[in-house]
Amino acid sequence: MIEAKIESWGLKRVERYLPITQSIFSTINDKRLCQLCVALSFFIGFITTFFIVSFEIYLELLGENWLALDNLLKLAFVNLIFIGLELFLLFEVGFITTAILINRASEKYQFCNKMKASLVRAVMELSEPVENIHGIKPYKKFSKFRYIKVALYTGKDILSNFVIKAILQKSISRSSVRVYIPLVSTLITGFWDAWVQQKALSEVRLRISARVYVLNQLAELEAKEMSQAYITALLRLIAVRQSYKQECDVNLEYFYDQLNKSKPCCLTELESVDLLLDSVDALTAEEKSELIGMTEYLFYFRRSPTRNEKDLLCKLGVLQASKTNPLLC
Repeated sequence: MIEAKIESWGLKRVERYLPITQSIFSTINDKRLCQLCVALSFFIGFITTFFIVSFEIYLELLGENWLALDNLLKLAFVNLIFIGLELFLLFEVGFITTAILINRASEKYQFCNKMKASLVRAVMELSEPVENIHGIKPYKKFSKFRYIKVALYTGKDILSNFVIKAILQKSISRSSVRVYIPLVSTLITGFWDAWVQQKALSEVRLRISARVYVLNQLAELEAKEMSQAYITALLRLIAVRQSYKQECDVNLEYFYDQLNKSKPCCLTELESVDLLLDSVDALTAEEKSELIGMTEYLFYFRRSPTRNEKDLLCKLGVLQASKTNPLLC
């Protein structure tokens, strides 16, 4: 419920910026635009943390008792104000950038609200909704280790600040210098915010590129006669790809929907790799070549394929996956 409200707020912010951002930064390409926003995110993290740390240093220089209730309340208030401001500004930078990227893509393609909501979730680093799409269960093989990675990812900023501060305080003896050690956290937070923003905006670009790729493929497939065997193999490929990704993907779902509408096909055991390989083997040489060409792009709907995905790519005929994501070139 809370996540849905946050997503709704983010979607409203992006919709608000869509008409405002139609003509700004028109001379900067997508990659350079995101780099500019990452640099701005570093500045936001640095400045907001600087004010928090400055207040902490101010109390130390005054020789205030840290355990005094009034000081704890002051520190809590200052942290609450500036951390809230930091998060708000970082999200705003992400929303504005996303609106610009949507406007650029909308010159040729129209994105539905479901697609826009997925882009908002990418900016805010919210998980995709858990849905059983066409009987596909992408969370069926969800790795428990991913929860550990999420916990480490969430706590990395705090742990980094604590560890570095502790090491410096142990290694520096002069108390006059040790007072200023908290300033190190300004750089840590700045780099952390920049890294998180880069990760989020990279995902936004990837989802937009993936939707454009799907739309182009659907247009090409519609223009030529497709055999039922080819549709079957392609539907199974999309289903297995969704299963291997271990999370819902709005573009894979859209691709499956549109193909199934053009040539309805009742399939069972969609996540079976063996049935997928059998379907591919049943294709003509030309159809198989086209499908293999599409396979690598589908597996790059994630930033880079996992080991299991690379193994499957080899089985499908992609002997060596590209080192760079072809959707972001």
